[in-house]
Parts: sequence; C-alpha cells; structure tokens
Amino acid sequence: MRNALRAMVILGVLGVLEAVVFVPMNAMAAKPTNKVACCFSEHGAPACGQFTQNNCDKHGGTSLGAVSCAHNPCRSSSTTTTTTGAATTSTTGAATTSTTGAATTSTTGAATTSTTGAATTSTTGAATTTTSTAPATTTTSTAASTTSTIATTTTSTAPATTSTIATTTTSSTTTTTMGAMSLKYTTAAGTTACGGAGFSSPAGAPFSGEIDSDVACTTKTFDLGSSCLYIGGGSASTVPPGATPAGASSYLDVGAGNALVASNGTGKLDCTKGSSTTAKHCVNANAPQPTCTSDADCGGTAGACQPVENCLFGPPLAIQNPAVPSLATCVINVIATDASGTSDPTTGAASVDIPLVSRVYLTGNEAAPCPQCSGGTCSAGPNAGMGCTTNATTGNPATSNTTHDCPPEEGSGLFNGALSVDLNPLTTGSSSKTSSTGVFCSGQTHAGAFGQVATRCIQETGSPAGNLTDGMPHAAREATVFCIPATSNGTVNIVADLPGPGATSLPGTAQIVPTP
Repeated sequence: MRNALRAMVILGVLGVLEAVVFVPMNAMAAKPTNKVACCFSEHGAPACGQFTQNNCDKHGGTSLGAVSCAHNPCRSSSTTTTTTGAATTSTTGAATTSTTGAATTSTTGAATTSTTGAATTSTTGAATTTTSTAPATTTTSTAASTTSTIATTTTSTAPATTSTIATTTTSSTTTTTMGAMSLKYTTAAGTTACGGAGFSSPAGAPFSGEIDSDVACTTKTFDLGSSCLYIGGGSASTVPPGATPAGASSYLDVGAGNALVASNGTGKLDCTKGSSTTAKHCVNANAPQPTCTSDADCGGTAGACQPVENCLFGPPLAIQNPAVPSLATCVINVIATDASGTSDPTTGAASVDIPLVSRVYLTGNEAAPCPQCSGGTCSAGPNAGMGCTTNATTGNPATSNTTHDCPPEEGSGLFNGALSVDLNPLTTGSSSKTSSTGVFCSGQTHAGAFGQVATRCIQETGSPAGNLTDGMPHAAREATVFCIPATSNGTVNIVADLPGPGATSLPGTAQIVPTP
C-alpha cells in the first residue's frame, strides 16, 4: 500500500513539472496571419496555441486575437482558483478511526489552479471514531504558477480479538451410607449413700425417684437414691438398698424406624441376646457346668436346670444383709430372651424391655457377698488366686470390684433359685407402680414397699441423653420399677419380703456407635 501511494505522489509531481515546463512548440513561431492566440487549459495549466478561430472554439479556448503566443499571454489574461478540501472517510468495525484532511491551493497567473490534499486515516481497535477536516486554504499571487499535490494515506487496522472463556462448574453430591449402628449404654456412679434398711437412714443425693403414700404420687415419704436397688414389700426391713455397679456396658442395635433390637455386642459381657433355646446346664454346679434336660439332672434342686446363657447383664451384684449376715447374697443376672425397645436419637429418649433370670447364690459373706478382683487376682470363689480384671465400682468396698472372671461358689448347695425379673420398661422417661391397697406384685404377702407399709406409689424417673446423632457420649439415666418373685429359700423370702416390688435407676452415658 505504501509503495502504491508513493507512486501516486511521484506521478503527481511529474504531472506538475510537465505543466510548468510545457510550452507549445509553435509558440516560438511567428504569428500566422489567419490564426489567433488561443488560451486553453492543458494538464491543469494555462496554455497558448495558434489556432484558427474554429479550432480554438473546439478546444474550449479563448481567443486573444491576432497576437503571438511567444510569451504565453494566456498566463496574465485571467486568474481562476479552485480549492477543494481533502475528503475524509473513516470506517471501522470495532475500531478507532481518526482522519484529518488539509487542502492548500496556490494559484498565480491566468487560469491557474493548484490543489493540495492530505488525507490521513488512522484506525485502532477501540470503538471510538473521531473525524476532523481542516478548512481549505487558497493563496493567490503574481508569482509563477506552481501546483503541488501531496496525498498521504496511512492506514492502521488492529485485528479484532474475541476471547471466549467457558467455565463449567460441576457439583456432585456424595451420599454416605452409614453402616449398622448401635446404642451403647455404660453405667456410671450414682449416690454414695443409698441409706439403711427400711429407710432407717435416708438416701443421699442425687435422687432418681420417690415413694408416696397416695396413688396420685404426690405425697412423698422418702426419696430414692440414684443407682440404688430397692427390693421387697412393706415388711422388708432388714435388707438395705445397695448401689448397682458402675462401668458396665450393654449394646442394643438400632433397627428400622429407630427400633432397638438385641445385639451381639463385643461378647458375652455386653451383648443383649437371649439364652439358648436348645441347650441347658446345671447352674448349681461350678464350671464346667454339666448339661441337663430337667432339674432332676441337677440333683433335683428347683430351678437348677437353666438355659445356657449367651449374654450377662452387668457384673455380679453383691447384696448385703446386715441383720442376717449369713443371708448375704451374690446375684448373677442373665438375659433370658432378646432385649428390645424404642429410641429417638435426636432426643436421646429410649425405652427398653430386658427380661432377666437372676441366679441367686447365698454366699453368707457380708464383707464381700461376691468374690472380688483385688490386685489382678480373684479374692474368693472357684477362681480364687486366678487372674482377673474389673472396672465395677459402687462406692462401697463390700460390693465393688466384682467381675465374671471371679464367679461365686455355685455348687455346694449355695444356689438359692433362679428368679424371673423383667426390667420393663427400663426407660429414660418415668416408670412407676401404684396400688390403692399397697400390693404391687402378684403373690405379695405384705402391703407397702421397701419396709414402708403405707406406700401406694413407687416412681423412678430417668433422663434422656439429648441429641445422639453427633456420635458422642451423653449423660443419661435409665429407670425402672418392677416385681421380684419368690426364691426357693423360705428364709430369704421372709427377710426380703418376696414376692414384692423392686426399683432402681442406672445413671450412665449413652452413645450411638458403629455396631461392633
């Protein structure tokens, strides 16, 4: 483009020079007698020619008459000036165009026209257009005629640039399906003072219930200490309440609709499955206990042929009897049939049914009704001196540190019966029994409860754990009021006033955990 423009400029200049130096050859000749001096324009400059009048008219010239063209009289005969400003055109897409045109014309002499145009086109990429046109300038003088034409065109085009950035965001949802879950409950310590037999001394705080003298349960006579086990009817005035061991765990699996179902747990000590429905053994003998099909196979002792246990409920339970030390008892609680219940993980509320068979052994050891794990070895029983572990505490040295590693002496006639005890409901809500006559259980001989004849209401109150969905342990309390049947020992029945009511609470921690 630049070369082409340069060539145009050169040609223009040559044309100007040619106009300036052109003198018709016949201008040097003498004036013909039949011709006139004819002024006409040639290459944009005044020229003189010796033409006949007709030829002068054909050339569009002006006759000066019969004069000579030797000195080109056409230059001074007239002056015509034509000035044209440079045209400016700017066109861009998305660009910036600035165009400035300037035209200058100088004419001297007759019929001389000089036009100078300068056009500049500048294009850039912004979407802005500016157009400026300079005014035409005309100068006339008597100097020699000079015509100059300069055309300059500069074009700059910035290529349009289009950038497209596509951003794609992909959001995926991850669904985590949790595996089987279980409700784990571990007992904790309650009060350190359950009180004396028949409330000869009252229990100390914290409390979990009360006995009342009216069926509306509004006239309290005594508080019931948290974690304390109370047993017997209105004449049970010799067996003091005792604390249930802390540190015992049990599992219940969480089923459809948050139902609680029996669990295998981690093993025999914390599972909640029922005993065998096919195999039985003699529980009035030390291990290995012989198999049986009836009590006759166990020496005829009533209730001695029991289903083989799968799960044990808590460690051995030591029950003192200060009034009759020989009646100090060690109880092994076995889960009879599958435990079950309901729960609400968002509130921590739960209610379960745990059917038990309580095997009662009359050890007669008031200082330690059940063998204890002391210094890592069993203190008494068939496993005396053997290794053991325990975490069972009650706050009472006589009833603490029991473990199934150290069972009581089960033979030698110490077996005192197998009692069906149904903890139903064992609940984080409220459990109660009322009777207008004070007879709370079938076969009960004496009205009242726990040595208080006037008792007409027994109530224990649990405490829900709160939202368990965080998987963390939360404090809770389970409570139950139930009935205890008679044992096979008449003396025990009289002293404990059985059959009769029972009540206890189990403070502890609840937690939703993966099923073991």
